[in-house]
Amino acid sequence: MDLLVRMPLARQIFLVASTVLVAVTAVLALLPVRISSPPGAADLATVLGALAVVLLTIYLALRRLLAPLHRLAHAMETVDPLRPDPGLREWVAPDDRDVDQLFDAFEAMLERFRVERLHSDRRTAAAQEAERRSVAGEIHDEIGQTLTALSLQLERATMDGDQRELAQRTVGRALRDVRSIAHRLRPEGLDDLGLVNALIALCVRVQDESGLPVLRDLDPLDVDLDPDVALALYRIAQEALTNAIRHAGATRVRVTLRSDDDGVTLRVADDGRGVHGPVPGVGGIAGMRERARLVHATLELQAGDPGTVVVCRRPPREAGA
Repeated sequence: MDLLVRMPLARQIFLVASTVLVAVTAVLALLPVRISSPPGAADLATVLGALAVVLLTIYLALRRLLAPLHRLAHAMETVDPLRPDPGLREWVAPDDRDVDQLFDAFEAMLERFRVERLHSDRRTAAAQEAERRSVAGEIHDEIGQTLTALSLQLERATMDGDQRELAQRTVGRALRDVRSIAHRLRPEGLDDLGLVNALIALCVRVQDESGLPVLRDLDPLDVDLDPDVALALYRIAQEALTNAIRHAGATRVRVTLRSDDDGVTLRVADDGRGVHGPVPGVGGIAGMRERARLVHATLELQAGDPGTVVVCRRPPREAGA
């Protein structure tokens, strides 16, 4: 059987059909079978029975030979192009040579699709970040300057003191909101000061704006992170903090950053309600997973005691490249 499955598929089919025909011919030659002319009912039954046996034998043999192709078609319909099953080949056709060649072509197609999808998603993410920076700059420079000028004009305006104070408080609040939006769109100091300092600024700003205590445990990084990796980790921390404030009902959050031989690990743990049931495939969590995937990192949601722990691990550059 091992020798048979290593043959080309066409040769396997020819060999099986030839074997069946030879066996039928031998049986007819050895058995004392006579067909009268014209054939009677018994003769027709004999011929039809032999034909049925031949056809059934050929059908069962072809079904056995073509089963790997059916399994390959099923795999093509169900496989996740971004995360294919490493044991798929053994399940589809561990020894069949022709199907093995088809599977090689299928895997090569999946790899080309994965690489092209990765590059396309990275270009999209880069374009989104460039647009964020552009919008943040316009908000900070144009709207911020306009509100600042309005605040100065209010100081010189001839109006009741209480009204002036109320208007100035409103303008000041609007100015703080504008600056907060600009900071969320554009990471503070990430390019110039590095990931650790950017995370410190993020934690301080989130705590000041929300009143939620944000504890920091950030190790200095002993490796130079790629800008894309640093940006992804920053955005994941930012989204995790946002979820803790808006959805978890947390009373405190801890942001941890570690760097060792296994790479860089970011943890954001809150003491809120936690995640119950299946994780949604859209929204903030899906966005965090996507950012992690683009830089060859993994993202897990773990149950805290209480709360939720978001863990993002980026292996060393050699392993994650």
